[in-house]
Amino acid sequence: MSESMTAQKMTLEQFEERLLDGDRWIELRNGRLARLNPPDDAHGDVIRNLAKPLAVYLKKSTDLYACFELPLILRRDLPTVRCPAVSCFRFEPGTRFAETDKVLTESRPELTIEVASTNERREAMADRVRAYLDWGVSAVWVIDPVSRHVHQFHGRGASETLKEPQVLIGHPALPGFAMPISDLFRLPAWLKTPPIPVE
Repeated sequence: MSESMTAQKMTLEQFEERLLDGDRWIELRNGRLARLNPPDDAHGDVIRNLAKPLAVYLKKSTDLYACFELPLILRRDLPTVRCPAVSCFRFEPGTRFAETDKVLTESRPELTIEVASTNERREAMADRVRAYLDWGVSAVWVIDPVSRHVHQFHGRGASETLKEPQVLIGHPALPGFAMPISDLFRLPAWLKTPPIPVE
């Protein structure tokens, strides 16, 4: 199913009001509201599997932190807001975790991570990656739970596709980060544990 877009034009301020009212899984494309289907189970599994090793890595890092599902303002002239699964930001001088309390942000992350789970997200992924790179994001990762691949883009000239049993290496965006590709797609532990019988 393709994403649903409204014909009515919307400003960034109106879009922010929607977010403050609790609207979720929405983006802004050239001033028009785009509504995405909620992430599926495969999407959630990838994020849960990634979150712990990423948190361990970032805890040791002195200059990076992560935000989840934070809308990013890519353009103001033709209002465009994308909402990647994860964005990794660099600490600015004198501030720490500056983006974590924001509803949406114009700050540019060092890395965005997308999960190509639902059909609409997969269909639009090439445009999403191009938009991030055009905006100046240093690296983009696309995790695909369907093909069980990870596509890494490092600026405009370099890309790499990784699959099991390879290891996801964070360099240059997350130097020192490493995670087996297979770990991204494993079933949550609670699904593998037999239920306790009720007497």
